[in-house]
Amino acid sequence: MRHLNKVAKLNKKKSHRKALFQSLASALLRHERITTTVPRAMELRRVADRLITLAKRKDLHSQRLAFKFLRDKEIVRKLFTDIGDRYGAINGGYTRVLKIGFRKGDAAPMAMIELTQRKEQEKKKKVKPKESKETKEAKAPKETKEAAEKKEPKEKKEAKEKKEKKEKKEPKAKKETKAKEETKAKKEPKAKKEAKADKAETKEAKEKKPRKKKEETKEK
Repeated sequence: MRHLNKVAKLNKKKSHRKALFQSLASALLRHERITTTVPRAMELRRVADRLITLAKRKDLHSQRLAFKFLRDKEIVRKLFTDIGDRYGAINGGYTRVLKIGFRKGDAAPMAMIELTQRKEQEKKKKVKPKESKETKEAKAPKETKEAAEKKEPKEKKEAKEKKEKKEKKEPKAKKETKAKEETKAKKEPKAKKEAKADKAETKEAKEKKPRKKKEETKEK
């Protein structure tokens, strides 16, 4: 005869079993869906159904009984304000257990327990602000070299190819001399550059003066 064998002991003492169902019930009422082993889910269903029937009464005594078990004010408030109102017209059938297979490590049978009337979280649609032209240009991906080459006209492509061929044909000595001249020009101080510019201006002025005299003689 199965006297005093109504509750599944789950290989735990009374205090440990009470703490286990307290944490599982609070998690179920907070998230409205949890996964655990099948024997725990079947026992948790009995505990959760009793708590929801207390929430349907909505009196002070039932609130104190629920708080005595759960020990969490936020969950008790949600239970009596939100979850209890969903099941006002239903007597029983507050939770469901769905078997989902076996656990990898020890092959324990797993189940998902959830409330039958879950509150679906509405996804808030974020209104995107209008983007200016500058932000669009900044966000736009930069063109690759191949895309830029495709957009260029044929004449520019031919000119580039000719330059590349000339550079390839030039001997190393010429390239080295060009590089040395560029480095010398960079290293020269400002005073020398200004002096060279003045000399060039004086030469141009001298060349222009005798030409004017010859023109005057011809007119006479």
